[in-house]
Amino acid sequence: MLIPYRDENPSYSFPFFTLILIGVNVVLYYLTTMSGGIDFYASRLGFRPDQILARPLILISSIPLHANLLHLVGNMWFLWLFGDNIEDKFGRISFFILFVLSGVAGNLTHGLFSLYSSDTPVVGASGAVAGIMGAYLVRFPAAKIRCVFILIFYPIFFRIHAFWFIGAWIVWEIISVYIAPESYIAHWAHIGGFVFGLMWAFRRSDRRVLTGSL
Repeated sequence: MLIPYRDENPSYSFPFFTLILIGVNVVLYYLTTMSGGIDFYASRLGFRPDQILARPLILISSIPLHANLLHLVGNMWFLWLFGDNIEDKFGRISFFILFVLSGVAGNLTHGLFSLYSSDTPVVGASGAVAGIMGAYLVRFPAAKIRCVFILIFYPIFFRIHAFWFIGAWIVWEIISVYIAPESYIAHWAHIGGFVFGLMWAFRRSDRRVLTGSL
């Protein structure tokens, strides 16, 4: 098991919106599990490709809902790991807009590759967080990510550039589309959100950042 636990990339402002988004997602997860369960809310607020014209707001309402605790923790951990630097560089409002639009782009991409015929609801901030990761890849490709690899019971600590870590992650998402097409993970939503964040940051980044040594 590979776990990234820190990036060596200081930010110079308080990650207010990053923490707000994490707090909102955690509180909503608690509320949904305590009042009906995720199935109840997913059927009403989750993104269903076949319902997009009738209920377009599900493109957004599905983002802060999570299927289980592991789903929530994974998304919020990656949001914390990469979000503070993106919020610092883009500004709070732009960061929030990027988060939401990446989630929307992820849902639309998932809908596109299901031909908008699937009635299975999609929930989670994975596409939104993937957009943050795409922006991070553009802005900070040479930033070091500290990771731990758990080999049975033996931890191996190492550092890797964000370019390779995030790059390997998105390659795995693309591969997973073909090796596990029937899984309950919306890999196309991850890919769509990531590509949106990549393009967003590229249009707003200094080309000098892209030429940093790897």
